[in-house]
Amino acid sequence: MQLRSDQPADYVADLADLAELLERCGVVLSTPAAGQDIELLEDEAGRIGFELIGGLSGGRQPPLAILALREEFTQADEAYQRSRYEFELIDRERDFRRAYHLHSPEWFETTHLVVVHEHREAPIGQVRCRHYEGSPIRDGYQGVMTLLTAWAEESPDCSSLRCLG
Repeated sequence: MQLRSDQPADYVADLADLAELLERCGVVLSTPAAGQDIELLEDEAGRIGFELIGGLSGGRQPPLAILALREEFTQADEAYQRSRYEFELIDRERDFRRAYHLHSPEWFETTHLVVVHEHREAPIGQVRCRHYEGSPIRDGYQGVMTLLTAWAEESPDCSSLRCLG
């Protein structure tokens, strides 16, 4: 995914739509907190990014599951290239974690011939494989749908995934 240098404001509007989609699906956002605006944050290296975190509560506290969405973009010439993402589901009720990551692409490509990977833990904290081969997630909307699908699945099954080690 790529943003032109003049597009970040448009992307913030897309993030507001993404947050609205999460809320329509029953996610109660904690980051940003109620009443706070969604912002693209810039770090000292000039990377921009966002974070949305919320709970699927089913009316219970603490929430049954937590969803976290994070993306980061690095400026290259006249555009920002997506350089990192993390789409995570922590389902406390069923005691499992699913995570879809893009980070350190050069290392993953050199070491495993892939640039994206998944994490699956059932129960949470029990790691049978550090990284599973993953499929790229196009954008935040696909990330939301992927997480909600994982949450709605009968039970997590990792047997069909290739373990990268």
